[in-house]
This record gives sequence, structure tokens and C-alpha cells, in this order.
Amino acid sequence: MDMLQVKKDKIVNVRGEPVYLRGPNAGGWMNMENFINGYPGAEHGIRSVFVEILGPNRARFFFDRLLDYFLAEDDIVFMKECGATAVRLPFNYRHFESDVEPFKYLEQGFRRLDGAVQWCAKHGLYAILDFHSIQGWQNADWHCDNASRRALLWQHPHFQERFISLWEEMARRYQGNPAIAGYDVINEPLTNAAAGRFSHKHKPDWEAINRLYHRVVRAIRNIDPEHIIFLEGDLY
Repeated sequence: MDMLQVKKDKIVNVRGEPVYLRGPNAGGWMNMENFINGYPGAEHGIRSVFVEILGPNRARFFFDRLLDYFLAEDDIVFMKECGATAVRLPFNYRHFESDVEPFKYLEQGFRRLDGAVQWCAKHGLYAILDFHSIQGWQNADWHCDNASRRALLWQHPHFQERFISLWEEMARRYQGNPAIAGYDVINEPLTNAAAGRFSHKHKPDWEAINRLYHRVVRAIRNIDPEHIIFLEGDLY
């Protein structure tokens, strides 16, 4: 597979030919979303209830099997056969880092993500790594595993440092990997929602989003100068 890059307004391969990234988002896999997986609330709340009722070992067994069967190599093959050129792989930071041990990374999460990227490489399907649930929450909704309805990422340096540090770790691990089309650094950001979401009155905090985007892009580029970086607009 070719390492992709952006030339003017197009994504191109090493020969300068346009490459069109089309395909599904593996929503509900490494970031469970209630409207996809069919449960009320936020993922960490559901997981804690399973631990309370089943105990930690059986709860871990259940969710590991859920992840095993939710996305498998056969699914990547099927996407490719359907004509897809890419799959977006959303992930929750909790697979890679615990709140009680910030900046200490969990190999189990990387092994699972590595497996999907290896399937993509084997079958010629580009992967887009998508940070879907960020420390401190980038928006006020359940799909970023947020039960508080507050988006605290934009105001708290601690959450921002953890967010940038995890992207640095991703860049170290995946630099030079041509099966990855690029990094979607923040899924559906919503600035200015520290007190909750009021979409009809939303006033974007351009200073906050641009400041954090500049920081994370510089951090990634210091390690990985090649992969495409995708930046999403405010208000989802």
C-alpha cells in the first residue's frame, strides 16, 4: 500500500494519483455508543454495572468477547469486497490509559487496534485512526463516553496534556505504516460547552480549538511527518 499524502485539494498516492477514501465507520467497537450498541447511558457506566453484577473477571470476559466478535478479519474482507477503500476505526482513550494511572499506556488496547490495522494492510483497505472519546470529553454527548454532559477538554490543561501525549504514543507506534491513511485527531468537537450543550445558542471558541489543534499537530509532526492529519470543525 502507498503512503498517502495531500497535494493541493486532493489525497494522492506516491504517483500523484487521487485516492478516494470511502467506507464505513466501525462505530460501537473500541468506543461503544448507546444508539449503536443499544443500551442507555455512557460506556464506562455500563461497564461498571457489569462489574458490580458479574464481578470483574466475568465482566472483562464479556466485553472482550464483544470486541472480538464486533469487528473481525471477515468484516474487513467484506468491506473491501463491497468496494470500500477505507475504514474509520474510532477508539476510546480508556482502552489505552486508565484515569487512575494517566500517561501509563495499556498494551492490550494497542494489541487490539494493531490487529485491525494488520487486517487492513493484508486486504488493501486503508485505516483512519479516529480519537472518538477523549480525556475530559471533547463534546457533551454520550457517544464520547460522557455521562456528565460537560465538555471539559477545552478548559483543563491536564486533559489536554493526556490527549496530546496519547497522540504522540500513537504516532510513535504507527509512523511509516502505509496501511494507515491518517489520524482524525478529535471526533465531533464541541467547544464552549463546559456547562452543558445548548446547540441552538452555541458560540464556537475558536481560540480554544485552534490552540489545541496547533499543539497536537506540532506534537504529531515532531514524531510522524508523513501521515495525513484530519481536523474536524466545531459544533460536531
